[in-house]
Amino acid sequence: MVDRRPTKGQILNKRFLAGAGAAAGAIGFAIYNGQYPTAQLYGATICRNPGAGRRIALTYDDGPNPTYTPRLMEVLDRHNAKATFFTIGRWAEREPGLLRELTAAGHALGNHTHTHPTMPLCSAARVSDELRRCRAAVEAAGIEFSRAEGGMLMRPPYGRRRPGTLRTMRADGYVPVTWSITCYDWRRTATEAKIAERGERAAEGDIILLHDGSNLVPAADRGNSVAATQELLGRFGAEGYEFVTVPELVAA
Repeated sequence: MVDRRPTKGQILNKRFLAGAGAAAGAIGFAIYNGQYPTAQLYGATICRNPGAGRRIALTYDDGPNPTYTPRLMEVLDRHNAKATFFTIGRWAEREPGLLRELTAAGHALGNHTHTHPTMPLCSAARVSDELRRCRAAVEAAGIEFSRAEGGMLMRPPYGRRRPGTLRTMRADGYVPVTWSITCYDWRRTATEAKIAERGERAAEGDIILLHDGSNLVPAADRGNSVAATQELLGRFGAEGYEFVTVPELVAA
């Protein structure tokens, strides 16, 4: 009779594979909840408001950009639309007048850190310092960050966060904001048509992620993002949608 019982080596191999599979699952679970914009397990973030009716919030990261932020403002003004801009502190230091123009035009402003680090890799002290320095740059321009749900608006770079990161943000007086629709306009292959196509997937209460700048250089080319914004405003405006700031969307 053939002995079909597993050998010790086979048993150990199965245990190893089971353990490796569990570890891989845990890593995937952590990555999903730490980066996916609508995930809420690590802590609540503002990512959409399904009860907002026919309202959408356009948001722009990585500015202010001396060339393309003014062009965006012109496009938004033509359509009587408001947006939310998440600014990088070191760019804010270079363009205080542009920040004042944004807020004077009725747009909302949020913290996007001073140097755009990957925050889950930062200590609590580094996170606080990034937020402090960006806030100092904005307040030096004579303005303040917009607020919602009792805190100042803040968007973590790349949308990445972990429980400790979120606790530090909230302890420093911020409410984290992510998004529900991304247009991938930061990709080198992003064209006006591709950006607009992604944005057209939005529905009632969505928050759309776009960029008016780059974390790498202060005056990146965002011409396709401006053109796609024009398309989105025209298309959704014709359908009766209103473009509002994040605080207005939350309060709707």
